[in-house]
Amino acid sequence: MRFSTSTVLALVSACGVLASPIEKRQAAAIDDTTILNYALTLEHLENAFYKGALEQFDAAAFASAGFPPWVRERFAQISEHESSHVALLAGALGDVAVQPCTYKFPYTDPKSFAALSAILENVGVSAYLGAAASIMDKEYLTVAGSILTTESRHQAWVSSAVNKNEGWSGPYDTPVGFNVVYSAAAAFITGCPSTNTALPFKAFPALTYDAATGAVTGASDGQYIALYQGLNVATYPIQGGKVMLPTTQGTAYLTATSEKNATLVGDANIVAGPAIVINHFKAEASNPAPSFAY
Repeated sequence: MRFSTSTVLALVSACGVLASPIEKRQAAAIDDTTILNYALTLEHLENAFYKGALEQFDAAAFASAGFPPWVRERFAQISEHESSHVALLAGALGDVAVQPCTYKFPYTDPKSFAALSAILENVGVSAYLGAAASIMDKEYLTVAGSILTTESRHQAWVSSAVNKNEGWSGPYDTPVGFNVVYSAAAAFITGCPSTNTALPFKAFPALTYDAATGAVTGASDGQYIALYQGLNVATYPIQGGKVMLPTTQGTAYLTATSEKNATLVGDANIVAGPAIVINHFKAEASNPAPSFAY
């Protein structure tokens, strides 16, 4: 089964090295306070996501959806984790900490909530991993690493124990840059306090990809789809409004770019995205051997 960012939103109605030279040069100008507020923005979103769902769906609703009692109880623990992450980051930032925004999440029942939980946790892992190289203070880096590994445990548990899918995509998680993650998060944000410090990130236009037909919207012929998975990114040409992508295992990210050279894909040439593609695989499947282009 494959999902994209647009597929998730429809519940209501998203080879070279990923950290490209362009992204690295841009990230160097971002200080630790900005990165902590970026992380806090994501943690506020996750905190609201879990609190809202647990308020909306009681134990009986989870039982009616076919979940045993421990599923909701574990989600309650994850909710507490996210609240703790918010408190820790806000405490470190003090008066400059961003406040929660207002959100709209496209879940309609416990099952769609659990499906979206796995996606958000995966984005969280990619966000912390992508930001790690830009954190200057070693103490902050350790804290971010501790949150990252916890988010990864959340994602693996939700994907495997709850949704009965794979708990990982391959031998390496996927680091994703600031603007790509910010674009994914922005899809769920309806407004933010005017007093919040403006983050130096932008949301790219929406990108959709139909895995059945290869059709893309939000990009055009002559441009490319960049496929991010693990420590690699590869580009594929868009022709006739479609793109031919290899079959991936687990979760991968797509952006549309004007750059053919995968090692140069970055914020300056990304034109839309991300779309998130999930291809669940059987337990007996072997992960393909990774390839790297440094």
